[in-house]
Amino acid sequence: MWLLGIANRWFLLRGLPVLRAIPGVRDLPLVHGHAWIRDVDMREPDLRRLRMAVNSGTVAFLGPNHPEFASDWFVDKEISTYVAPRMASWADRDIVATAPGFWGMNNLVANDGGDAARAFSVEWARRGHGVLLHPEGSVRWTNDFVHPLFPGIAQMAIHAADDAPHPVFIVPIVWKYQFVGDVSARLHREMALVERRLALSGGDPSAVSQRFLALQRGILVSQMRMNGLTEASVSDDFFERQRQFQQHLVRKLEQRYHIDATDQLDRRIARLTRAIQSERALLRNDTSPGGSARREALRRDRDMADEAKRLGEFTAEVYGATTLTQEQLSESLKRIRDRMLRRHWSDVLAKTLPRPLGPRILHVGVPEPISVVRVAPGERADYETVLLELARRRMQESLDEINARIEPAVAPYRVPNPFLG
Repeated sequence: MWLLGIANRWFLLRGLPVLRAIPGVRDLPLVHGHAWIRDVDMREPDLRRLRMAVNSGTVAFLGPNHPEFASDWFVDKEISTYVAPRMASWADRDIVATAPGFWGMNNLVANDGGDAARAFSVEWARRGHGVLLHPEGSVRWTNDFVHPLFPGIAQMAIHAADDAPHPVFIVPIVWKYQFVGDVSARLHREMALVERRLALSGGDPSAVSQRFLALQRGILVSQMRMNGLTEASVSDDFFERQRQFQQHLVRKLEQRYHIDATDQLDRRIARLTRAIQSERALLRNDTSPGGSARREALRRDRDMADEAKRLGEFTAEVYGATTLTQEQLSESLKRIRDRMLRRHWSDVLAKTLPRPLGPRILHVGVPEPISVVRVAPGERADYETVLLELARRRMQESLDEINARIEPAVAPYRVPNPFLG
């Protein structure tokens, strides 16, 4: 774990020592590191709060916002070297399955580990090593918005507080990626690739925002037609059109799968996905013609559920301001590539290790950690709700503070929001 921390810092996150400080050399592919981070901006008060809450004399559960896939693990690892080199980290089971021996040595815990995984994590935190969990319930990979949190981080902290030998903390952490300079040329190049691979008409190469609008519209119209919905049957407003199409897909799936009722659309989609996956698992070894046909129908339904989830990732709540930043355009294009382009070997590579469009600064904030105390069994549900809301609010406030601080550097590259016309 110690060796991986060193390799992560210089080869994956920050680039090679000495060379990374030389202009003209620091941005070469083999020098700048995969995440292309020029600098890590973590102020002394944030580092002090982190060290106060995560040490051998505390029981700590860390929850980051994770605004980007892959490089977020690099940042997780870097932060662990500051305070808890043996920290356990939760990850998607598919990631752990790629190399279980390697990830096991590095203390990654599969998120489908059930009671055993939770018990291990609580005990590991009680030993003073810290446990890092991805707390967001709906992972959308956004730089500026903290989405609703999974309850696991609060549940484990409450459980640990029952008989913890040391103070128990939930430690919210946020970070934000900011491009150094103008990346509009690379944004155009990325959009051209998606247009070509999805057989969409080429957009205006002179205006980033209008080309991005045309790309999003082209994808939406194509997906609607594929799923039997005409343009005339939905709103002219882009965000509303997406929402209506998403509801159309969810209603179709709910006619075929029984799930527990919930008012939250994200949870309905997640439950539909689990129902489809469960049935697919039952039919894995069924070689009959009927089994093959059913698996194909389930595959189409899974694609439909994935599309419903994708539609919820670009919403007015997050992208409805009067302007858009190049960081927002970049994160949206990464999601499009991840969700829509899957057939070429380069798509697999881009999905596993997406490449940044240019050099960046990583801004890290640590809000005030949340002290967790022992409560009676009957009070746990309400206490869990309070802890989650408090963690989410502190994370968003810290992220807002970072954005306000760096706005003078971000503002020159903002573009008018074309989705508001």
